[in-house]
Amino acid sequence: MIKKIMFVLVAVATTFLTYAQAPSNITGVVEGTAAKKVGLYKVLNGRLVEIATSTPDEKGRFGFRFVPEYEGFYSIGTGSPLSQQGFNRFYFRGNEDLNLTLNKDGYVLVGKNSKENEALYAWDQKSKSFKVKGTTPGGMSTYVDFFPEVEAMKGQIAGIGNSVKTGNATFDKLFPTIVSTDFAYYAISYLYMPRTAHPSKEEMSEYYTSFNADQYLTENLLNLPYGDRFLSSLVFRKMPSGKMPELDEQIAAIPSDVLKGQYILQRLEGARSYNDFQEMNDQYKKYFLLPEQQQRALAVETKLVETKTGVPAFQFKFPDVKGKVVGLNDLKGKVVLLDVWATWCGPCRAEEPHWEKLNEEFKNQAVAFVGISTDQDKPKWEEYVKTKHLKGIQLHAGVGNPLSTAYAVNSIPRYILIDKNGNLISADSPRPSDPKLKTLIEEWLKK
Repeated sequence: MIKKIMFVLVAVATTFLTYAQAPSNITGVVEGTAAKKVGLYKVLNGRLVEIATSTPDEKGRFGFRFVPEYEGFYSIGTGSPLSQQGFNRFYFRGNEDLNLTLNKDGYVLVGKNSKENEALYAWDQKSKSFKVKGTTPGGMSTYVDFFPEVEAMKGQIAGIGNSVKTGNATFDKLFPTIVSTDFAYYAISYLYMPRTAHPSKEEMSEYYTSFNADQYLTENLLNLPYGDRFLSSLVFRKMPSGKMPELDEQIAAIPSDVLKGQYILQRLEGARSYNDFQEMNDQYKKYFLLPEQQQRALAVETKLVETKTGVPAFQFKFPDVKGKVVGLNDLKGKVVLLDVWATWCGPCRAEEPHWEKLNEEFKNQAVAFVGISTDQDKPKWEEYVKTKHLKGIQLHAGVGNPLSTAYAVNSIPRYILIDKNGNLISADSPRPSDPKLKTLIEEWLKK
């Protein structure tokens, strides 16, 4: 009897290994849209990671042959993995074929396909309009037409989820969760897309007023292509309306430590200076439990090391309104405050009175106030500087300048503080309107 049991176990293990090691074949055609490449992506902790690309031929044909790393979801598409527009997800475990046509409306299965992907296709077709409205910015749809669709479909979700019997016990058990989570993702994402009209609290339909975010705030999100995107929406559904919650409050709303780590990494990857990274990392690194989470944190640290306090600052050189080139070396012996701005930037102009006031307060002291314009229209900048009689040293760097590249300046205004020896104090210092900046300058003047 024992020998018989052992034989069965070995047979099952061998069958699983055969599936895990067997390649999957993808044969497709791109129609109605120009595509230079088609990407194949795996899901890694709720995000898409490219594993292969295929260049369509003159007839739009493309293909892949790959061995799945795991049984579960993979994505195929021609768009951006960040927005996930133009991507479609499929299920692979090895030893199956996928035959499809990609078009501007999504995809169509053709020929022979696995039962798992046929089941996903049937659900994708049924929810197609709903998905497009829920995850595509803009459009003519508003809550007036969308909410009734939500209420009409919510009663069908359980039945759709339990209707599938593919013979793959793992997939069949997962399918009800897939359908329910997809539906929730589309419905909740709709609330955060730009629309011509938005509902008041009183106008929210029953699905939203009774929505339980914790039902979906599980580690199942790590296995879904949109997991990281949905995580953020779910957290904000738990926050009180009418105010921007603190990060600690947002993190406390997440029941899983692993998901806390995912959420924090989204914020950490947006850090603009080493100091910002270090402060957040020191406080929350205990939640980076997965090896890939730890690797992501290390990658951010490596990228920001050049913005660490005490490292030599970027040696910029840009012309002033008279054409004279001024560089960081010309300002040695002074604390230097750089203001990266542009004439078209409203928040930049809002800081001007505070910038002027700081100039006056530190007049005749070893502080250099340097405006770095990113305006594309240099004559417009010159006229603005002369008309406004802006204080400080005003230089023109233009769009895509090396200083902005060095410090990843992707939004303005941005203030960068440098010490008397030309070393970085902060690559993302407080704004002139923040009293902390004056205190920081005073502190470094004494050194």
